Parts: sequence; C-alpha cells; structure tokens
Amino acid sequence: MIPNYIPRVITVNDLSGFCRVSLTESISILSAMGTEVCPLPTAVLSTHTYHFTDYTFCDLTEEMPKILEHWLKLGIKFNGICTGYMGSSRQIEILSEFIKAEKNSDFLTVIDPVLGDNVLSDAETVYYDRMNDLLCSMKRFVGLADVITPNLTEACLLLDRKYPDHPLSEREIKDMMLELSELGPKKIAITSVMCGESKMCVGVLDKDAGKTAFLDCGYVDRPFHGTGDIFAAVLTGALVRGKSMVQASELAVDFIKAAIAETMKYRDIPIQHGAIFEPVISKFFAERL
Repeated sequence: MIPNYIPRVITVNDLSGFCRVSLTESISILSAMGTEVCPLPTAVLSTHTYHFTDYTFCDLTEEMPKILEHWLKLGIKFNGICTGYMGSSRQIEILSEFIKAEKNSDFLTVIDPVLGDNVLSDAETVYYDRMNDLLCSMKRFVGLADVITPNLTEACLLLDRKYPDHPLSEREIKDMMLELSELGPKKIAITSVMCGESKMCVGVLDKDAGKTAFLDCGYVDRPFHGTGDIFAAVLTGALVRGKSMVQASELAVDFIKAAIAETMKYRDIPIQHGAIFEPVISKFFAERL
C-alpha cells in the first residue's frame, strides 16, 4: 500500500564528492522514489577509496550527535533510517543510541553492515579503509535492525565463517540467512552471492512472513562500485512505501540490472566511477511505483 504522506528517512553514509557511491546514490534514488531524504554524513571524501590515491577524508564523528540532537529539538519525526559506511565504533555507538530512542513499530531500521568485499581467503581479504576494528561493534549493531543487507563477505564476517570456495546452493544461502536472523534482524538480503557457474544472486529472507527468495542478478565479469549502496537505498524506499521484503528486493535487483546495462554502454568510463544510473532512474521508478 502506498502511504498517503511523504515518507522521511535518515540516510547515514559517507559523502564522496566524485563517483557514484554512498550518499550521492541514496539521496538521488530515495528522492526519485518519493521519499524525503535526511542525510547524516559520517565522513566527507574527495572520492571513494578503491583504486584512488591521495583522496581527502574529513571525519564527521563529532558532528553526528549534534545533528541528531538538533533534529530531536525540532521535533522531526522519521519513518526510518538506512545506514551504510561508518568509520569507527564511536559512530556505531552514536547511531545505536539514537535508534534505541526512536525505535517503535512504525520506525524502519535498515543496516547495510559495511565491512568489506571480495573475501576469497585469509591472504586475499580486501577490507574497506578503517574497517578492521568495527566487526565486534557491527555484530551488536545489526541486532537493532529490522533489515540487513550484507554482501556475502560481510555475511561471513558477521557469522565468523570463512568465505566459501564454491558457489552456494539455495540451502546453504538460506542457512546463512537464518543464522544471521539469530543476531536480531528478521529480514535479510545477502547480495553478491555466486550461486552457480557465472551466476550471481541475492538471497532474501523474511522470517516473520515465512518467505524466502533467490533472485537472479545475472553476471558480468567486472566490478560495479556502489551497487551495495544502490540496493540498500532502493530496498529502503520500497519498504517505507509498503512493499514486502521480497517485492522490495526484486525492485532493487531490477534497478541494479538496469543501471549495469546502462553502464555497459559507456566502455570508455573507468570502472571506479561507479554504476551509471542517472539516465534510467526517472523512467524506472515512474513505471514501477
């Protein structure tokens, strides 16, 4: 059911001045989905940190509680929060206190537990900058979530598992999602799962509804930076508009597919610039919401 009001969502993430990632994506996407976006930046960077050097980094930890306090003083009511990159355990603590104070049946908490990507073995682990000390804090933090959206690497880290050396079966993916739900969240989407030869999927669990789905993402043999942020943003926007977890996940997967198809038209644009979603965003959501 589409709400008869404009949903208002806090988006917590870093702001990279160049490249399509984090707040640049979530502000655009949630706005296009008819949601009022209240960004809470954790840091401001000149670019994201993958394959760039000499980037600037401004830590906004000390500003975060001031921003939240001002919003509370103004009496602003929010329908939910979607969190992404956080650069320290202190930032997680700040958000945890806020979520506990705001939490009620109408407040949606979506946590993308940003910890790393592409873990193949202990020797080949690729962590995002500043992430190594966050795992313990993140394990506690996801317990406050209604929804979490880890990629397969992050799911393994949260569960203290080694990254699998083989494509996963649906049974294995479901077992991981059920184990993650024991941490607290009852709605899970695990992204970037190899589930066959040259096949990637998203596993979706809505434990309370008794629903499980495995969504085919197709496969292109190259990275697309920022797709995790896109997934979380679309999922959040769809959920606050009344979509079910499976419906919201399907919408997110379809939008990422559309963005990837658009990106593949621009072969001369470097990979690290991110998935090109601008040409498709308006028509996509106008047709589906």
